[in-house]
Amino acid sequence: MQAGGGVERGEENPQADTPLNIWHPGERCLAPSPDNGTLCEASIKSITVDENGKSFAIILYSDFQERKVPLTRLQEVKSVKDCSRNFIFDDEDLEKPYFPDRKFPSSAVAFPLSEDGDAIPYTINRYLRDYQREGAQFLYAHFIQGKGCILGDDMGLGKTVQVISFLAAVLHKKGTREDIENNMPEFLLRSMKKEPPCSIAKKMFLIVAPLSVLYNWRDELDTWGYFRVTVLHGNKKDNELIRVKQRKCEIALTTYETLRLCLEELNR
Repeated sequence: MQAGGGVERGEENPQADTPLNIWHPGERCLAPSPDNGTLCEASIKSITVDENGKSFAIILYSDFQERKVPLTRLQEVKSVKDCSRNFIFDDEDLEKPYFPDRKFPSSAVAFPLSEDGDAIPYTINRYLRDYQREGAQFLYAHFIQGKGCILGDDMGLGKTVQVISFLAAVLHKKGTREDIENNMPEFLLRSMKKEPPCSIAKKMFLIVAPLSVLYNWRDELDTWGYFRVTVLHGNKKDNELIRVKQRKCEIALTTYETLRLCLEELNR
């Protein structure tokens, strides 16, 4: 082990199960997703060695979940220099949503919902139809008046997208690298010499849906933007409820059944 928590690549540790890679706290890596095991980008919070000599990293995911992962399960994030010379990487590759096989039905400009700066970001607006913008306006108009409403479009007309457009506007999302940086842990932003924004969400929304579409909502939110989402369901709901109470998420997804169980705590 090195001072500062790093581990040398190729260093033979007689107590370790395998030669170790170089990893340091604050570095980016590819780690198995807590949800489905697929590799996703995350950051290393700390490195530990157990009593058997096995090395682990405490991984911090983009949704602020933490997980202990063996170092052997981590992979390096390829830099642009490692990629083919024919590959061009720029900020447009980070835009959400982006459907390369679909033409933009509208021009890539933001759609204002108020004079205060609330607007559907251009990354979403370029895919919307006129009636979907009207739906988002309808939701926003009732929201600022503190009134409830029902979006009663027929099936297949994109009610989910209209709700996400509204949420992106009131949460001031851009669908670009700016959102990624705003969602980063503070210690990573400081290592990049950038002033971290407040990690406490100023606005939080609760989406209640049948279990059959609960994870579809999470997938759609991930497709259409960079939202800090937590799912209040199953055996992880107590941990996720703590994140909600600490206002470390922007959108909480849950089912009607779980809402009844947690209603008192959510109302505090």
